Amino acid sequence: MYIFQNALKNLVRNLGRNIMIGAIIFAIILTTVITLIINNTASAVIDDYKGRFGSEVYIRPNMEKVRDEAMKNSKDGRVMMRMPQISSELYLQFTNSEYLRESILTGSRGANNSDIHAIDQDDNSEANGNSGLSASSGGMMQAMRLDGGNFQLLGDSWQDFNDGLRSFESGTFPQNDNECVISTELRDANNIKIGDHLTFTAKVDIDTPIDLDTSGLSEGDTVEVNGTEYNVSISAMETVRLDRDVTYELEVVGVYDDLTDEYANENMTKAAFLNKRNEVLTTLPTLLAARKSDETGIRINATYYLKEPDMISDFEAQARAMGLPDTFDVETDAASYDNVVKPVLGLKNISITFMIAVMVMGAIILLLLCSISIRERKYEIGVLRAMGMKKFKVALGLWTEILTITCICLVIGLGLGVTAAQPVSDAILKSQVSAAQASAPQVPGGMMVAGKGGPMTSMGPGGFMSGGASQAQPLSEMKITLGLNTILELILISILLASFAGLVSISKITKYEPIRILMERN
Repeated sequence: MYIFQNALKNLVRNLGRNIMIGAIIFAIILTTVITLIINNTASAVIDDYKGRFGSEVYIRPNMEKVRDEAMKNSKDGRVMMRMPQISSELYLQFTNSEYLRESILTGSRGANNSDIHAIDQDDNSEANGNSGLSASSGGMMQAMRLDGGNFQLLGDSWQDFNDGLRSFESGTFPQNDNECVISTELRDANNIKIGDHLTFTAKVDIDTPIDLDTSGLSEGDTVEVNGTEYNVSISAMETVRLDRDVTYELEVVGVYDDLTDEYANENMTKAAFLNKRNEVLTTLPTLLAARKSDETGIRINATYYLKEPDMISDFEAQARAMGLPDTFDVETDAASYDNVVKPVLGLKNISITFMIAVMVMGAIILLLLCSISIRERKYEIGVLRAMGMKKFKVALGLWTEILTITCICLVIGLGLGVTAAQPVSDAILKSQVSAAQASAPQVPGGMMVAGKGGPMTSMGPGGFMSGGASQAQPLSEMKITLGLNTILELILISILLASFAGLVSISKITKYEPIRILMERN
C-alpha cells in the first residue's frame, strides 16, 4: 500500500515534471484516439460497402475478335458481322459461381394478343402484330422494333416497384409461374379483371444448322430441326431465318399503377410496343419455359456482383469453362468500386500513417523526458533502496506513477478525441473525394463513353445495350462511432505506452547499487 500512496504523492511533489510527461502522453493518446476511431469506422464502412454492393461484372463482345471471326468465315469476299449471343442457359449457369455475391436476372420479349387491344396499337396492324406501326413511322422505326409484338412480357422485372414508381392498385405479385400483373390503363381499356386468363403469342428462333441445305428454301416453307418444325423466312440479305410460334397462357393476379412516363421521351414515335403501359409482368421461369434450350428470342438482362473485385480472373476462367465464347470480354466495374471506396481507403491510410508518426515521435520525446526525470530522482531511488526496498517494488512505484498519468490522459483524450474525430474525418475525407474526382476521366460536353471497366449492360439473346462511364459517387460522408473494439485497443495501447516509459526509467536506475547512487550524490 505504501508503494501506491508514495507514487500518488510523487505526482504532486513533482508536478511540473509530471505535467510535461503527461502533455506528451496526452498528445499521443489523443492522436491515437482520433486515428483509431477513424480507421476502425473506415474499415467498417468499406466492409459494409463490399457486403452490400460488391463489384459489378460486365460481359460484352470484343468487336475486334468479332471482326476477325467474321473475316475468317467470309464467303465470296462478303464479310457478315453478327452480334455474338449468349444463351439463356449460360447466363443461368453463371449464377452458380462461388465468386459471386449476388446475381440479378430479368427477361423480356415482345408478344401479341388477338383478344385485347394494346395502348396506342395501330388499328390497321396485322392480327399477329408483325407490323404494329403506323405507315408514317417509316422503315427506321420498323427496324427498331425489338422482336415483334404490341406487348412486352417482362420476367422478374420488379425494380420500378422497389423504386416507388409502380405500386399495386389491386392484387399482388405473381406467386406462381404463368401468372402476371398488368397496368390499370391496359385493364380499363380492355375491361380485364383479376382472375382472367390472357393468351399471348410470340416467336422463338433457332440458328440455321450448318448442314441444312438452304438453296431450295422459300419464304413460308417449313423445315424440321431436332424434331421440331420451324417456319422459314428470308431477309433482304438472303439470310435464312428459322422461327416458330410459342404461346403463353397467363392468369392476371394483380393490377399496378404506373408513375413512369409512357414513353422514354416526348419525341418518340407513338407505338404500342414502346408504350410502358403495355408491359405485362410475370416471372422469368414463365418466359423461359416456352422455349427449348437451343432457341433464342428472349432477351436476358444479367447483372452479376463479385464478392471482391480481384476475383474477376477466377470468375472469367470459370465462365470460359462453362462455355463463354472467346468473342466476349469479362470485366468488372473496378472504376466505380474504386471511385466509391478509394476516398475512405485513403482516409484510413492517412490516419494510420499519422498515428504511427506521432507515436514514434512521441515515444522518442517521452524517452528523453523519462531519462531526465530519473537522473533527477536518482538520490530518491538510492534512499529507498538503502532502506531495504527491493528493486521490484521501486520499479512498481515508478510504473504506477506513469500508469496513473496515462489513465488520466486516456480519460481526457477519449472525450476530446471522440469530439474531434468527426470534423477531422470530414476534412480529410473531403480532400480525398476532391482528389478522386479530379483524377477521374472527364468527357467534354457531358457525354458518356463506355470504356474499359465502364458499365455496359449485358443483354442475352437479342443484343447488347451499351452504357456510359461510371456514375458511382464517392462516399462523401462517414459517421464516426466509438465501438467497444476501439476502446479495448486504446486501453491496450495506453498500457503499452505506460509500460514502455516505466521500463525505460527502471532500466536506468536498477542497474546501480544504492551505495553508488548515494556516493554520486555526494
